[in-house]
Amino acid sequence: MDVVSTSTSPFACKICNQKAHGNHFGVISCRACAAFFRRTASSKWSKMGCRGGSCDQDTYSCKPCRLQKCRDAGMDTTKFQYSRDNIPTVGQFQLPPPSIETYVGRPEFLLFCDTDAPNTKVLIDVRYLLEEAGRILNNGNESPIWADTQLKKLAHAYKFIRVDFENMKMIQHADQKNIMEMWEYYFITVTKWLMYFDEFQKLNRHLQMTLLQSIWHVFQKLHKYVSTMAYRKANPYAKPSHVIIKDLFMDINNVSMDSSWMSDYPHEHVMRYLMVQTCHDFDIIGTLLEIDPTEVELTYLFAQLCFEYAGKRYQGDILKVTESFQEILANDLHHYYVEELNRPRYFLRLAKLLKVNSAIQKAIWESRPKMELGRVFNVLKIDYSHPEMFEDSGFY
Repeated sequence: MDVVSTSTSPFACKICNQKAHGNHFGVISCRACAAFFRRTASSKWSKMGCRGGSCDQDTYSCKPCRLQKCRDAGMDTTKFQYSRDNIPTVGQFQLPPPSIETYVGRPEFLLFCDTDAPNTKVLIDVRYLLEEAGRILNNGNESPIWADTQLKKLAHAYKFIRVDFENMKMIQHADQKNIMEMWEYYFITVTKWLMYFDEFQKLNRHLQMTLLQSIWHVFQKLHKYVSTMAYRKANPYAKPSHVIIKDLFMDINNVSMDSSWMSDYPHEHVMRYLMVQTCHDFDIIGTLLEIDPTEVELTYLFAQLCFEYAGKRYQGDILKVTESFQEILANDLHHYYVEELNRPRYFLRLAKLLKVNSAIQKAIWESRPKMELGRVFNVLKIDYSHPEMFEDSGFY
């Protein structure tokens, strides 16, 4: 497959006007200025004035002046993105830089995407999304969570999975921004969700990030079915064409999608290619409506799907870890059925639930040859900074 090279950033550093490499501490900047700010933000230079008395405004060779320039541009050690809709106070000489999303017209953590250059691949750099996930992992949960089993503790995080139907947005046209916001939403949601699982927190950072990068899109597939099931349960007159993705409501019979940014092929061919992972032979939403699972059961369903997929994909250490996770959660589910629901004969119910996961995984495995063929013919003109994160996502 021919891969056309792309540039990573067309923007200049807000501090030194050299070529920027990304969003550092809330400001478009180069790595040198970002490293300087990281070293000096809390140093003695932060309390000192200009050492020479008349530093050149463009070069700022004096460290206190260069540090002040970083702060004036909006750099802050607590930021990955400058505050949205910031209004300057009276007396400021210039507006603070806008948010990354506002500046480039794309979601905040997915940088950069050069979709304007002709005959080139679209480069999607997710380094800053991974940085945000790392921040969440470092900070941990806001408050201690207590539960008598790991499964019930993980079920406390169902608040990240549950859709707020009162604040859903209707969408009739999906474009590049919508797709990228969806990726960002599910990656961050999975990160927050897994922070409620003690066994996940015990892993080293490499294993944690490997799991997150591999399961977010599998989680997304099940979330679409579960959210749509919940919507149809609450709305008896909902149509079969009504679907919930993230916090968006759409009628698939009346929604259009812009595929020009991701492919040079005709739109109908691209849409057919993106649909290869659809579960045509199994009514997932109908099964979920029939069983009407509890939040604890749905939590187990999400965990079992994600961990089984990751184990099969990576084998080795990941397989050992995910098998131990599944054993712990299976024992917890047994306790939940027998001790709390007084339902020792739960095998048939659980078997029906797990058919949902089997159908999703089957669709993924069977799509692989078609996706590989699509890469041979360059159906999608997308390159990723971390391609392993998008394998089996349907956009790789």
